[in-house]
Amino acid sequence: MEKESFMKKYGAVLRQVWAEDGDAYLAKLKQSPEETLKAEGLDPGTAKVTIINESKDGTLDDQVKLWNDGLASGSIDLYIPEAKPEAADDSDLSDADLAEIAGGGDCCCCCTPCCSSC
Repeated sequence: MEKESFMKKYGAVLRQVWAEDGDAYLAKLKQSPEETLKAEGLDPGTAKVTIINESKDGTLDDQVKLWNDGLASGSIDLYIPEAKPEAADDSDLSDADLAEIAGGGDCCCCCTPCCSSC
């Protein structure tokens, strides 16, 4: 799946999880992730989806890769934080918001060689 398409659909799922009545949606997502995601346009095909609520270091590109690799292997890990990050507001999530949610984020400074691309 292309990154832009994935972002829109993944963002829609996150917005529903973080909505006022998001607990019911999250419970549905955990109970039948494949069916719930398919309804949002994230069709896992025959792959089994595991919803993971903990944060992990990574980027949105990593989550797209996990999705696409999972489609091929038959097992997808999808990171869905239960708590809405402070940086995300009620509008559409930006690339940066989604990257931070997926485990990425901005570097804090340019004091080390690994941050020199900031």
